[in-house]
Amino acid sequence: MSLNNWMKKIGNDKSLKDINIPATHDSATKFCDWSLFSSCQSFTIKEQLYMGVRCFDIRVEGMKIVHSFCKCKKSTFGKQLQILDVVGEMLLFLRENPSETIMMIFKMDSGENSARCLEMLFKFFIESNEDAFFTENRIPTLGEVRGKIVLIRRTDSLREEAGIDFTTMPDHGGKDKTTPDIFSPNGKDMVLVQDRYNLKRKIKWAKAVKPLLENGNENEALVMNFLSTAGKPFIPKYNAKYINEELMAYPLEKGRKYGVLFFDFITPLITEKIIDTN
Repeated sequence: MSLNNWMKKIGNDKSLKDINIPATHDSATKFCDWSLFSSCQSFTIKEQLYMGVRCFDIRVEGMKIVHSFCKCKKSTFGKQLQILDVVGEMLLFLRENPSETIMMIFKMDSGENSARCLEMLFKFFIESNEDAFFTENRIPTLGEVRGKIVLIRRTDSLREEAGIDFTTMPDHGGKDKTTPDIFSPNGKDMVLVQDRYNLKRKIKWAKAVKPLLENGNENEALVMNFLSTAGKPFIPKYNAKYINEELMAYPLEKGRKYGVLFFDFITPLITEKIIDTN
């Protein structure tokens, strides 16, 4: 199976909420400052695309890519990544693979005035590439967005139409709960999210991730299950190693709904395992 155009086999009438999608958390962090604590991926955006990843968590400060206060770079000693670099890679991939769609979560991770950051993205990129973006505030079918980037925003906007509105997504930073929460971006579509990002790795898997894998099939919402965690010790690769191994050992079933699964340090074996369930 080719991982660069795996969506080709899925029907146009299928909603994105009913497709199992490999995703990455802090997607552009292969090269960044303080990498032991801030790097969450071993592959670039381009490499992830060809591995089958179709949902990306992009964090910005203005037009620059960051992870909190850490700069994300093009290479170990390269220049800082810009949002235009990331979006450019995505659009190039979609031109070569028009059967695919890409979900991009846009979040301001450092600085102030998030609405201005999003407005800059529109002014410098989206307005000149309107046909390549889906900016409506609803969950589309795959047929509506083949060859397009689906914009999901976790930041304020002054625009009436600025992507799927995730600004009311609950924060899961506490350690007292392990369950998912449900919210609506538009009063109609529902999103079930689990992002308990401060749990220790064994608790995260057993009490947060695994229960949603077992029960996601029973929910009509868009399911977003974050396997990533910053739980102590605060070393993403250490935490990801355990959780990713648990996922690879877990028997995912073909035809069962698991939703969008977000990983730190994703691998081709993980993406293929998820893709094969569709």
